[in-house]
Amino acid sequence: MTMIMVSYRRADQDPSGRVADFLRREYGAASVFFDVTSIPTGANYHDKIAQAIRASDVVVAVIGPNWLGKSQDGTSARISNPADSVRIEIETAQKLGKPIFPVLVKDMTMPLESDLPETLHFLAAYSAARVDSGADFYTHMDKLKATIDEVSGSVGLVAPLKRFWMYGAGAMAAGLAILIWSAVPSFERPLSNTITANATTPNGTVPQSLPAAITARAKAQGGFLFPDSNHRYLGDADLAGLSKVELRVARNEIYARHGRFFKDQTLANYFSQFSWYQPNAVEVPISDLEQTNVNTLLLAEGK
Repeated sequence: MTMIMVSYRRADQDPSGRVADFLRREYGAASVFFDVTSIPTGANYHDKIAQAIRASDVVVAVIGPNWLGKSQDGTSARISNPADSVRIEIETAQKLGKPIFPVLVKDMTMPLESDLPETLHFLAAYSAARVDSGADFYTHMDKLKATIDEVSGSVGLVAPLKRFWMYGAGAMAAGLAILIWSAVPSFERPLSNTITANATTPNGTVPQSLPAAITARAKAQGGFLFPDSNHRYLGDADLAGLSKVELRVARNEIYARHGRFFKDQTLANYFSQFSWYQPNAVEVPISDLEQTNVNTLLLAEGK
């Protein structure tokens, strides 16, 4: 799964949002980190941005008319401030060795080295993709996607595959889920990767169930680790002390609530025990609030 962070200036939100929407359609909503609203209130901004970029395969830097943050009164541009959020994002990506793809919107040209602080001088030499808002938008974005795929080694999600199945129990239902999911990349990460070597069956295989404590906690709350993650932003206090397995289950229950079925057999078995879970589609829509919670949980998993 290709993970992409979109860096942009809030004043350029409209064209940046269109770029992010395209990337979400191609790679899946959970694969694109967009906007600092994904960072919970009270969290350390620098830490969260570093975690988001560290978890990303590439960083798409949308450069619009307001990217430098020039002021009307002749004072220094915002990009000159070491605490500027856009500057921090690009500096962090460069320090972590992440591929940076500048995307020019609204007829912008690449900033000159003289326009940039010394720590960003490297960016002036980068080749940029120009993305117009008109009829050529998709042609330009397809070219950008091809470059991202080449660098990340991902094929992306070319066309979201939506198929529906009647919910059933047992091996037939599980087999059907696996058959359908085999045609497209999986959004969830296999839980078996996070289960320790000690959590095995007598023959040494990874169990197809989660620790009983997770199930017990969920059953005590109507079948959810976070019953209100569909209408309340999760913060650091909510996630404190949770294991990576619990964080991953909490992230995927946001999708399960809307009826996604899972390629990962452990997840499929886990959610099937709850009456509220009615799987019906490969890809399910979630709200902006839920997407923010997905990003928050994903960042916590990467710690």
